[in-house]
Amino acid sequence: MFKLAAALMLSLSSLGQTEPVSFAPKGVFLFHTNAQQDDRPVCSELWEFTDDGHMLIESGAERVRASYRIERDRDGVWIVRRLISTNGEPDCMGHRNPEPSKEETRTYVVPMNDGRVMTCPAPSRTEDGAPFVSNCYGWLVPADQAG
Repeated sequence: MFKLAAALMLSLSSLGQTEPVSFAPKGVFLFHTNAQQDDRPVCSELWEFTDDGHMLIESGAERVRASYRIERDRDGVWIVRRLISTNGEPDCMGHRNPEPSKEETRTYVVPMNDGRVMTCPAPSRTEDGAPFVSNCYGWLVPADQAG
């Protein structure tokens, strides 16, 4: 449904986005990878963003509670999160999260006008300085839009 080629290369300026799309996640989102197996995402998760700056993630057998904030810099928009607790079970990829710490992780996101959000590695820059995004690996879709 939302397949993107592994070689996807996207310049945000080429999308005609002169004004950034706002992103203030609230409620439940479905995350799914672009990587597919048997016509299904390799990994799917539920991400719930609460009003108090926390998020809950259900991934495979894992249950995570994290704090989060949205940051915007010259490259774009980031979800910055810090792990508060985990049940220690494997996630949808079979990995286990480390113990909670003060370390933060950053996920680069590209919000779309329809509410969906691409998750991508940090962008590089074109010669004219525009953010250049490639190899996006998944999507966040508001639960009310998930099929």
